[in-house]
Amino acid sequence: MFIIDLKNNDIDLSANCMEATLCKSQGGIPSTGICPGTSTNQCCDKAYTSVPINDKTPVNRMLTDLAEILRGAGLSVIESEGWQTRGHSVMTSVKSIICHHTNGPATGDFPSLRIVRDGRKDLAAGRSYHAGATIDDSVFGNPNAIGIEAEAVGVPLTNSGHEYWPEVQYQSYIRGVRALQAAYGVPASRVLGHKEAAAPVGRKPDPNFSMDEFRATLAK
Repeated sequence: MFIIDLKNNDIDLSANCMEATLCKSQGGIPSTGICPGTSTNQCCDKAYTSVPINDKTPVNRMLTDLAEILRGAGLSVIESEGWQTRGHSVMTSVKSIICHHTNGPATGDFPSLRIVRDGRKDLAAGRSYHAGATIDDSVFGNPNAIGIEAEAVGVPLTNSGHEYWPEVQYQSYIRGVRALQAAYGVPASRVLGHKEAAAPVGRKPDPNFSMDEFRATLAK
């Protein structure tokens, strides 16, 4: 599991604003609701267009390239010492991405870092125990799924919109997932919230935003 304080990610979204048609002509993916001006002035995300490494899909190894992938997507990444060697053995593969929220305190700069780093050393570059029992362990189980923890209080519990998330955090979450999709060849259909992947249904509530909306944005 790779843990990032997306809430405080220092990225200049406006720097990528351009006409949607120009973005597409340059191989990017335009996204609405971020840039000022007319509706055609959109945020151009070129990270998602990276060539999937299907012939180099991670098999039985630690995912030590996570930080590099996310930095390549324009995200500001702070690495926790030792993350590249922690984990319950290697990953079997990368077939899916599971979205979580920390359900942590409402104040502080990445207040969940201590428990993630010191209290749960299973969350790292290798296999992490973040998913538990899933609807299909061969795809969404711990050996095959990247887990992303986003710092958030996690309330109120909701399956609609993303109004309880700062827009910059939500857009960073999308950008990070797109980059991981591109690097590991993961389709949007295999990007699930923990609440969707967990078995039995209803066992987990995270993340508290609409995953349908999240996946629709990934596909734009």
